[in-house]
Amino acid sequence: MFIRKLASTDAFVAVDLADAPGHGVVRCAPKILQGGAKDLARSTTYALAVLERQETGISAGINAVPNDRDAAVAAFADELASWDADYHLTAAKGVEAASLGAIENADDAALLAAGVVAAGLTACPDAGTAVVDGSASPELVAELTNRGLTVVEADQPLTTEADLLFVGFKVGAIDHEAADRLRTRAVVPTGPLPLTTKAIAHCRRNGVLALPDFVTTAGPLVGDADNARDAISGIISSVVGHTDGPILGACEQAEAFLAGWQDNLPFGRPMAA
Repeated sequence: MFIRKLASTDAFVAVDLADAPGHGVVRCAPKILQGGAKDLARSTTYALAVLERQETGISAGINAVPNDRDAAVAAFADELASWDADYHLTAAKGVEAASLGAIENADDAALLAAGVVAAGLTACPDAGTAVVDGSASPELVAELTNRGLTVVEADQPLTTEADLLFVGFKVGAIDHEAADRLRTRAVVPTGPLPLTTKAIAHCRRNGVLALPDFVTTAGPLVGDADNARDAISGIISSVVGHTDGPILGACEQAEAFLAGWQDNLPFGRPMAA
């Protein structure tokens, strides 16, 4: 993992693996922390690896106050497009869609929804109910309904009884204490790194299936809804019965692919602290 800073504006790109095409997100705020960007890049690296793609996760941060944001984003996009690197980014927090020009990947909420719902139903094929945290989108609700799941309305989704919990409104949303209060059969991430390392262990102890976010959210990397459902279902099927849980199972699968084209594995697995 290394940080490459831009010259034209106060911005950086966290790059996980050198000399490889890259995908990830770009965020803009008065202060974007490099540590968080590195975590997001690592999660994307593992997503690409389970899809058996020789590419790297990247994550960019643009430091700018609101009045300077448009100029900073434009400078960032122009400079990154001039790099000798095949990097593509999705606009995330603080960055307007369609503002990145040639380097932009579209944020496809329908593909994300297709993948996460397929993951949940693969882990729990007889699931009938779902509860969604603040990350709910119209596309996700529609996909749940179309796949025959009843969406439970809840003010406190983390303690609501349902077969599947879809969560991803922030990194580390579920810590070990929240994990002990869960009343669902499976946790299906809709965003990056929603469970802490301790939470994953507590879920396993409590018999709650915690699914790997870098698999469940990989739909936009596939680029087609049916193919996304098939690819993500296949990966979840292969790891859901892993002795140490599906997250570690998926990590091992990603690392086996990375070992085939990297001299050294990246240090640290994609989990929130």
